[in-house]
Amino acid sequence: MAKKIKLLDETLRNAQQSLWATRMRTESMLPIADVIGRAGFDAVCVAAGVTFESAAMFLHEDPWERMRLLRRRMPDMSFDVLVRARNLWGWKAQPYDVQTLFLETLQRNGVNSFKLFDGLNDLRNMDHLLSEGRRLGFKIKGFVGFNESPAHTDAYLAAKAREFVDRGVHAMVISDSPGVMRPERAFSALSAVRKVIGDMELHFHCHTTGGLGREACRQAIRADVDVIWTAARPLAWGSALPSARDIVQMAREEGCEVDMDDAALAEIDDWFYWVAHQEGRPVPEEKPFDPAFYQSYIGHQIPGGMISNLVQQLKDRGLQDRLPEVLEEAGRIRAELGYPHMSTPFSQFVGVQAVMNVIQGERYASPPEALRLYARGAFGQTIAAMDQNIRDMLAADEPLIDPLEGLDEPMLPKIRAEYGPFESDEDLLMFLFLHPAAYQDFRKNRKPIVDRPRPHPVVCLTEALLARSDLGTVEVAHGKDLSLSLSNG
Repeated sequence: MAKKIKLLDETLRNAQQSLWATRMRTESMLPIADVIGRAGFDAVCVAAGVTFESAAMFLHEDPWERMRLLRRRMPDMSFDVLVRARNLWGWKAQPYDVQTLFLETLQRNGVNSFKLFDGLNDLRNMDHLLSEGRRLGFKIKGFVGFNESPAHTDAYLAAKAREFVDRGVHAMVISDSPGVMRPERAFSALSAVRKVIGDMELHFHCHTTGGLGREACRQAIRADVDVIWTAARPLAWGSALPSARDIVQMAREEGCEVDMDDAALAEIDDWFYWVAHQEGRPVPEEKPFDPAFYQSYIGHQIPGGMISNLVQQLKDRGLQDRLPEVLEEAGRIRAELGYPHMSTPFSQFVGVQAVMNVIQGERYASPPEALRLYARGAFGQTIAAMDQNIRDMLAADEPLIDPLEGLDEPMLPKIRAEYGPFESDEDLLMFLFLHPAAYQDFRKNRKPIVDRPRPHPVVCLTEALLARSDLGTVEVAHGKDLSLSLSNG
């Protein structure tokens, strides 16, 4: 019997986060949601912590309403969310009662599975969410983050997977979010994890930043993964994920069975091409592998969006020509900090400190307080041991910190007493997602979500052509059945 490969769709979450700064409006999602729901995906990821912040702060949309509207359009689809360990969102660890309320509210709004990750792969930071997720009946996917480092051996990844299995997860994810896993490494790493987890469902997630994603996915299929994360073509490749249709074709070339509706996938791609056109979003090309870029990138592995912030910081000081120096310094800091996953907040720790070291001409002259807390263990156990001299410098003889200290003290009663009453649990969580000023701005400027049917492609084409000032007449013909002539003006 042929091996079966399933796809998990990340167009609405990870792909738009990678390419569109999480600025896709709900009205761009809803018209195609029914097609996504019947295309054959194993699950559709609809949110992560940053989704709630971005929808409210930049689009003035209610992300909970978005979730409910998507659920209405996709009644039978498994809805997936990425949960960032004890933080849930942002930098601050949230108490256990907030973690529980978050899961309960996700479930009430139609979510039935979540993948759980921590930037240090420290499962202590995830234990409460794991136990509560099992209690509530979620499908839980343990998420082990990979980056290129001496610490991220196949044995390390397999051992972390074993920890998740022992805690009762339902599936495992190996994630290469920097996009640096070489194809041969994808095969060896996933094979090692497969030996540890047995028949448990195994997912592979990679970004294609380094030009390695396509062949890494091919080797993942050969290493017996079950699910690959993909996106619609207009939001695929570049620094995002592989495209769904390309992975379907690849899996079939590898002799695998793929129960996807090819026509539906084409329809999804067409729709998001139109959305990208309307919003002026470029459609990325698939990057070829560039050995020189790869060697410079694997040192720091800073996400592209953050590099643009570093460039702006340097420009503000007239030092933009020193970016290569900053990135080289970031690689040193990343190693000294024990190779954390380069996601919030650790990518900020590395990037900001690198800028400060270069500008000040002295390393760690004025480290941020959060970095001092990191050195004292406040964020969890580092992946590799920190450079002892750097740890001593940052910790400054202060005692170690238990990352779970105080999380069992309830916070919700205090929040309700001081800032309530709230309209709902969803409203209370929105208050916590945002700082008070941003919350008030969201409440003041909240926009209704427009839910309209998907227009016919001919209508879209005609409207786009008529909007051009350089065209006087538009004629549209489709076979013998349709002929339309419109004059502009």
